[in-house]
Amino acid sequence: MTGVLGALLAIPGAVFAGFGLYLVILAAASALVHRDGAIALGRPRNRLLVIVPAHNEEQLVSRCVASLFAQSYPRTLYRVVVIADNCSDSTAAIAAGSGAEVMIRTEPDARGKGRALRWALDQLLGSPDQPDAVVVVDADSVADHHLLTELEAAMGRGESVVQADYTVLTDELSSRRTQLVAAGFLLFHRVRFSGRARLGMCANLVGNGMLFSRAILEAHPWSAFTGVEDLEYSIDLRLAGVRIGFAPAAHVSGPGSATRAGEFRQRLRWEGGRFHVMRNRLWSIVRAAGARRDPRLLDAAIDLATPPLGLLSMATGAGFIAVSAATIARIAPVWALIPWLVALAAIPAFVLIGLHAARAPRSVWIAVATGPLYLAWKLATYMSLLRGFDPNRWDRSERRDTSAPRRVDIAGVPIDAVDMAQAISRLQAAIGGGRLFQVLTVNLDFLVRAQSDPGLMRIFRRTDLNLADGAPVVWLARMLGVEMHGRVAGADLVPALIRELAHSGARLFLLGGEDGVAAAAGARLGELYPGIVVAGTYEPPRAAVEEMNNVEIVTRIAEARADVLLVALGHPKQERWIDLHRDQLSSVSVAIGVGCVLDLIAGRSRRAPRWMQAVGLEWFYRLAREPRRLLGRYVTDAAWLVLISARVLRGRLAGGDRVAEPV
Repeated sequence: MTGVLGALLAIPGAVFAGFGLYLVILAAASALVHRDGAIALGRPRNRLLVIVPAHNEEQLVSRCVASLFAQSYPRTLYRVVVIADNCSDSTAAIAAGSGAEVMIRTEPDARGKGRALRWALDQLLGSPDQPDAVVVVDADSVADHHLLTELEAAMGRGESVVQADYTVLTDELSSRRTQLVAAGFLLFHRVRFSGRARLGMCANLVGNGMLFSRAILEAHPWSAFTGVEDLEYSIDLRLAGVRIGFAPAAHVSGPGSATRAGEFRQRLRWEGGRFHVMRNRLWSIVRAAGARRDPRLLDAAIDLATPPLGLLSMATGAGFIAVSAATIARIAPVWALIPWLVALAAIPAFVLIGLHAARAPRSVWIAVATGPLYLAWKLATYMSLLRGFDPNRWDRSERRDTSAPRRVDIAGVPIDAVDMAQAISRLQAAIGGGRLFQVLTVNLDFLVRAQSDPGLMRIFRRTDLNLADGAPVVWLARMLGVEMHGRVAGADLVPALIRELAHSGARLFLLGGEDGVAAAAGARLGELYPGIVVAGTYEPPRAAVEEMNNVEIVTRIAEARADVLLVALGHPKQERWIDLHRDQLSSVSVAIGVGCVLDLIAGRSRRAPRWMQAVGLEWFYRLAREPRRLLGRYVTDAAWLVLISARVLRGRLAGGDRVAEPV
């Protein structure tokens, strides 16, 4: 009798041990995948249609579109179409303003991402301008610079359906809960998919960063409409014999839910939907695998049947405790514990090997140490599922208002709360946009001059991107409660932008400087970034803005067909010149007043040491080098800083002086 009971207790342990060992094998295989190779080689040929399903995503859609327009993929070979699906906010207008094509869908009785995709695909695939493939990216996501290039490269290797590496956006300041969700994404997406790819098995679709060839969508139209439409469609494709590939170098990231309640609902939808699909589709997959003698379908069944890691951990722990109690009471043999011990050891082994293989950041490792508390929270999810689950229910993830970049008003001058990467993305998106995009790099002197010059203030309030170049500007923004990651100095922005544009053959024009500095800077940029085209340089004679040989200057820029114009006439002359001639610069996409940046590039001036830049003392370095020229200005600026700081504090206490609008 003891032996029979031991067998009955050992069987579920063996099942859980099997799932655990399956995960360990995938993690070990993932650790063998080399991810540091070069970006996909070969000339892209396929025309891509990037679809962005969006429901009330006004906070984040512009960031997503900007990242898609900043791709290394040739801009002429892809379109970006945002589906404004049953939106009651400004998603459509913001997406259109960001340069995307917009389709507006109003079917309140047929909500959900799956239905929005089918509606859009039916129209777009039937249009005369048919793409070779379709890519789906969620509206809250940020696409890596090489996402489209890597997805298309996988298509070139014979894959007709490809899933990208989908992760959670985190940093060291992210909450512990968000870091744990990020760990789950790394383990479920990156580790399991890369391990399966290493072993020659298929991936699954996860709803974001998906590529489909047109032939696949025509042969197998999108037909999944529950809360886990990606998993449903994956199974439909697998049953149809279609392989789903994984592109580990194609990255897309999205934010975690803003609140614990939102995360709970999201987890309920994902795991409840997965259980629903498993209950309704698992045996049909097993039967099909047997009838066709197809091991790939059997692999799909095993993957679908594998419980979520949290549930597997809790079930294994509970089973081990129960069997241990039975062995202590001598109603079950000790050997019945062996499979439970194997299962119990396999789970942390999968986590440790997997996070190492995924190169998880330190913050994620720290968060994983609190895993037991997270399991207690997930237990509530499974208890809710026992009370019933509607697979067709649709819930939108909650967003924080601070998720999108913001503009903050400092003493009347709007400042964009963006970091360097976000600034570069916006500038890349502006290339070829059909209008001039003016960039202002704001330091304290800019703020001070604007206080006494209404004309200059008007220019500053209509420029497209105002960056915090000076440390005092960052401090003032933080006084207003706006998160600023740090300075975005013009001296750093210009080389970073040119480095990113070099691969695209963008055309550059350098205007200003003295004694041949523009030509010297152009030659130096050509050496540093061979792909960039320095289409022209010109140093006009000194004169007031209105008295300059402006007709000749504008003609030279037009003949050069410049995409990016760097103007080094000194502040505020350079900003006035750009604003005065913006309607005449028809070929120019981006214009930046760069001050002394050309001198720095040409090697005629030097910047402060890095440590002085980091602590906000670059002004002191400049003062020490040019005391006669800068002392009077710095004293005046310092006096104004006191007045502006007082105004900022007074405005914050009164609830004003801050503009909380998305960039």
